[in-house]
Amino acid sequence: EGGNTYPSLHAMLVCKCFVGTPFVTDTSGDHVADAKEGNFHCICGDRESKVGTYREFVFFDERQVYPEYAIIYRRQYDKTKVPPDMVTPTTGTTGRYWQMKLGKEWKNVPPEVNKVLLQAMKDEETEVTITFNDKDYIFNLIEKKGTNTRTGNKVPLRAPMVR
Repeated sequence: EGGNTYPSLHAMLVCKCFVGTPFVTDTSGDHVADAKEGNFHCICGDRESKVGTYREFVFFDERQVYPEYAIIYRRQYDKTKVPPDMVTPTTGTTGRYWQMKLGKEWKNVPPEVNKVLLQAMKDEETEVTITFNDKDYIFNLIEKKGTNTRTGNKVPLRAPMVR
């Protein structure tokens, strides 16, 4: 909601969906023409079987999706306030952000850093220097390592699932 009427609140729809006969694929790409040609009702992008993350569905007809519930929530970022049985380690990337391994966990780089790294990746650069939080970092996109130029500390990087 862009009007900031409900600051810091988020919404999620829980929907009933008519899946019918899905076109199941574990490869990226545009599969709409193949699915429609084969008389499939939707596409199931099965990332779960490929890399253990999730499955996503693409429906061709909005009548196949019925919003059953709207859930309004506030994200809880303080790990100490999250019940232990709900805490799970990071297992993959969303596909949009470069990530750095900090301790035992992978964390998304800040959006301004991600934008520069995505552009460098697109331009086929091997290394890029970025200043953020008043510190200089060198990111090697081939070795997938980030280096703090002042301390020399290095962290592993994980590239997004974009081309």
